[in-house]
Amino acid sequence: MGISELLAQLANPETVKTLSFADKMLASLVVTFLGMGITFLALIILQVVIGLLARFTAQPKRQPAPEPAPAALPAAMPAVSTSISADDDDELVAVISAALAMYPARATGDIVIRNIRKIGSAPAWGKAGIVDQMNSRF
Repeated sequence: MGISELLAQLANPETVKTLSFADKMLASLVVTFLGMGITFLALIILQVVIGLLARFTAQPKRQPAPEPAPAALPAAMPAVSTSISADDDDELVAVISAALAMYPARATGDIVIRNIRKIGSAPAWGKAGIVDQMNSRF
């Protein structure tokens, strides 16, 4: 008995009772592999369609603005004190604002500093996450 005849007999519930155990197992394996094959093929087609849609609907990449030539830095930088008192908060905000204003992707009027706090002893993956989050905003 061929596979096609066996599958034809599975269509009728009365003839299923007359099949041997080996025929039933063979038919169930054929049906299982046929179903898995069709599903796998449909997933491959879906992946190709999504890839084509992504290719045709992708926005063109922006050309980055040419960076200006860096200004000459002084030969020696003065040592910076690491202790910051509460009186220096205004100066700290001014320094951070100036540093962010030098970032070429944003206009100066778009920068708002809401909170300044020390990150502390965060693990390396935590610091990387913070840097990634901050870079995605600019």
